[in-house]
Amino acid sequence: MIPYTIERRSDTGVTNVTMGIWLFLASEVMLFGALFSAYALLRVSAVNWPSGRDVLSVTRGAANTAILLVMTGFAWRARSAGDIAAGRRRLLVASILAMMFLVVKGVEYSSELGRGLVPSVSTFLAMYFTLTGLHALHVVCGLIANVWALTGVTRVGTEMTTGRLRALGLYWAFVDVIWMIIFVLMYLS
Repeated sequence: MIPYTIERRSDTGVTNVTMGIWLFLASEVMLFGALFSAYALLRVSAVNWPSGRDVLSVTRGAANTAILLVMTGFAWRARSAGDIAAGRRRLLVASILAMMFLVVKGVEYSSELGRGLVPSVSTFLAMYFTLTGLHALHVVCGLIANVWALTGVTRVGTEMTTGRLRALGLYWAFVDVIWMIIFVLMYLS
């Protein structure tokens, strides 16, 4: 087991939490990279591929994009807050915005399913639900991690909580970048 330390390691120059989040994000890049590669392969080989604008709600997708951008701004600012209380407040706001993202996505899914737009209808919809569903799962996991960090200061102290806030800032930035790619591929093209 790797000990949790707050000091920079001499062999890597970073803390264990920083190394851990970068390794985790590298694995996530591989996961989404495989899915984006599958999307590209399926799209170029499809006889018919609908425009996302004709099938999906670009307005809801754009609203979720705005929500995520603001949310990530708060999460990023939480990691660089001067004091832990300010960081926790910013992370709480980010968490509320992440929940708003999920509510909008839920309304969007409900509308699509109500119109009979299910994954079995087309490869486009199968990719849409796979990519956006996996992304939504990452938002849920991020919310769980936010709660873990928000409650952690009373258990582990400010130094470890600061490391967690920094890791979460990187995580949410990654989730944002993935959403931007999904938004362009599925909604705008």
